[in-house]
Amino acid sequence: MDDRMIRRTLQVASVGEGRVALEAKRLTACTTCAARAGCGAGALAEMAGDDLLRLELDSHARVAPGDDVVVSMPAGTFLGVAGLAYLLPPAVLVLAVALFSALGLSDGPMALLAVPVLAVSFLPLWRAERTGRLTDDIRIERVIPAVRN
Repeated sequence: MDDRMIRRTLQVASVGEGRVALEAKRLTACTTCAARAGCGAGALAEMAGDDLLRLELDSHARVAPGDDVVVSMPAGTFLGVAGLAYLLPPAVLVLAVALFSALGLSDGPMALLAVPVLAVSFLPLWRAERTGRLTDDIRIERVIPAVRN
């Protein structure tokens, strides 16, 4: 096993024709933290409403619904995805606001123009998700069969 891999145990929800649907309870860093009420991650998790992480992979692993699987992703891929989701949009927004300010725009028009700029900054992430590039490097490393009676 490579130490530069991020691993997570997920449960098999369904299996069909070379595809495996996996689910796990969504993790938030501060579920038991006393400051959760003021935490941005906690607020986003509550807004999402759905506490299940769902993932569908191409896989020919011998699994059945109810089995647990350990999946892995290279740390570099994870950092790339995190950069697309968490670094690119604010960086694009800051650059756009700096440009608008340099052009002499007042706060009102600048704020109005910032909204579509922010939306466009998510296009690379959306495209990567739509083309499946976000899950290409995720592999099932180990299958933990469910106890069946």
